[in-house]
Amino acid sequence: MDIRRARLVQKTRLTPDIADFRFELAEGRFTGLEPGAHVDIHLAEDLIRQYSLWNWDHAGKWLNIAVKHEADGRGGSKAMHALREGDELHIGGPRNHFTLQDTVQHVTLIAGGIGATPIYAMAHHLLNKQTDFRVYYLVRSREYAAMDAQFRSLGLNERYHLHCDDENGVFDFSAVMQSMQAGGDVYTCGPEPMLQAVLKAGTGLRGGSIHFERFAASSEMDHAPNGVFEIEMESNGAVYTVTKEQTILEVLRDHGIHVDYGCSEGLCGSCMVDVASGEVDHRDSVLSPEEQATNEFMCVCVSRALSKRLVLRL
Repeated sequence: MDIRRARLVQKTRLTPDIADFRFELAEGRFTGLEPGAHVDIHLAEDLIRQYSLWNWDHAGKWLNIAVKHEADGRGGSKAMHALREGDELHIGGPRNHFTLQDTVQHVTLIAGGIGATPIYAMAHHLLNKQTDFRVYYLVRSREYAAMDAQFRSLGLNERYHLHCDDENGVFDFSAVMQSMQAGGDVYTCGPEPMLQAVLKAGTGLRGGSIHFERFAASSEMDHAPNGVFEIEMESNGAVYTVTKEQTILEVLRDHGIHVDYGCSEGLCGSCMVDVASGEVDHRDSVLSPEEQATNEFMCVCVSRALSKRLVLRL
């Protein structure tokens, strides 16, 4: 994974709880800067957080991320908001598990809160590609519409819809889905209740697909209690036991086996490894149900085994 030194060159307050950060690389350039991509921000040795890109230069020298301060979070947003212009840190990536597909069909973009960052990048891209699309940006109130000015600067006109709960009431997801052209796709990012509402309303979608990205681990997922199982390294046949209290990632690291990792919540996909055999208990929020069903790869930070042993391609 590409990790480079970067300096915070501009920090801008967007709302009472969201700030925008522009980082400039000290040397070199990033490749793979595209809509839906995120980067790893190395805030401390054991504090790495993932944030979606919303703006960047095509030379790969600088990029922008916007971060919401979560008072009850795990410390990442607090550390981000404590940064000052001139501070330096390392940035890894980018990687993309929320890829905007090439299409000639209509696209509907639905953003909730800070989930607007990848959605804005998609809107900008679709506008340049002259694709037929529309954007819905859902916030509690105008005061918290951090990306509203950026969306409006694109000149989207009737294609852009800002929905403020305190002004407009409950958003009608079903009406949006029913109004979509047959075969049109939906891309959505936001808090879990919003994603669940989109998925529920999307059961009536006519032919298209719903693509979504979480920025917090889903509490809706139902999993069996943790059990004891074994993991085998395909390369040398070594077998290790994973107890109820351990993760696969912890066991691998305890035995000196290097695996990239980031969020440790199954959100970023950094710790994805290939699976040679065995049945996986997928607990991540990255892989689609279809990808999980193949049992060909897994996120070792959260996922476990349904079979007695997993053979990993390590």
